[in-house]
Amino acid sequence: MTIYYFTISALTGMGYALSLKKKENKTIVVYLTAVFLCFTLLASFRYAIGFDYFSYRNIYEIVSEWSFSDVLRFYWYEPLFFMICKLFCMSGCPYQIFLLGINIFLFLSAMNFIYRYSKLPWISVYLYITLQFLAYNMNLIRQSVAVACFLFAYPYLKDRKIVPYTIIMIIGGLFHNSLFLMLPFYFLFLKKNTIKYTVTLIAIAALGYFLFDFTFKLLLPLFPEKYANYLGGYFWSSNRFEYVIPPALYFLLIYLFSSRISDTTKRSIYQNSALYNFLINLFITKHFILERFSIYPFAFSLIAIPDIIYSYKKEKETRGKFLINYNRILILFLFFGAAYFAFAAVKGYHHVYPYISLLNKSRSKPN
Repeated sequence: MTIYYFTISALTGMGYALSLKKKENKTIVVYLTAVFLCFTLLASFRYAIGFDYFSYRNIYEIVSEWSFSDVLRFYWYEPLFFMICKLFCMSGCPYQIFLLGINIFLFLSAMNFIYRYSKLPWISVYLYITLQFLAYNMNLIRQSVAVACFLFAYPYLKDRKIVPYTIIMIIGGLFHNSLFLMLPFYFLFLKKNTIKYTVTLIAIAALGYFLFDFTFKLLLPLFPEKYANYLGGYFWSSNRFEYVIPPALYFLLIYLFSSRISDTTKRSIYQNSALYNFLINLFITKHFILERFSIYPFAFSLIAIPDIIYSYKKEKETRGKFLINYNRILILFLFFGAAYFAFAAVKGYHHVYPYISLLNKSRSKPN
């Protein structure tokens, strides 16, 4: 775990120190470049961590013997990832180089998102580690690519441009079709959030929770065939209710402080995404695999929390007397991130704790 603690401390400390100086784009670029290199090295130099590490290695070896027509025949519903695998194979790249290439794309996408839309990039970097986005990238690779596409679609969601939003979502869905579920969320994220709406949605979710098993049996024939492989397996098992606590806390924090966001569109996106993240995580107490749908709305935490903190920081700079409020809100969200990370580490989120590098691969054997 030492490498994770060191990474969090070093990058957060560096970011905080730079934030005390005059904000310049060049400084932010240098900082995010350092973060990008650190994350890429950490994720690419790992061995046997992440539930799907060996599955992806096996896929890469199998695809190396296929033609592009084989890819389209076997994976016509999600062909893009496997076509990229084939391109790397044709270039003679071993699996680790392929992993490096994917990680470069994932972290460039994340740093671009943070640079363009985060009011406090160093907070976003801290959250990227502590709220498990880094861990997610080291496990569910195909879906991480889909999440990157979801981040690319954000400006079109914010600006209410449904056509480019839909195009990017479809492209991402061809890497992992879970992203297709987010297409109707274009309307749900933008809907004005009210107490009545929230209470009604929670009530409907509660009813759906108790009717879930019955309803699921009716809907099971409509699910993609690939999900039949999960039935009765690890990802089909239920999580305990304690796993709902972190998303519930995030939902509560966003609702308590989202009034600080002056932009009504962004406020709606933050509130609704926190609500849906909580509700989706509620259902992982039925089946763990449903967790993968929550990563999309939760991704907005990377900019929602910095926006809230920045509103207090701006107040402190203009009025001075609100210094205590800013310090308290900063500590509150830093503590939330630390608590989230501690919980994830204890529970072994995504099977990436503790870290194992290629240098000590003997500590872990393939299953």
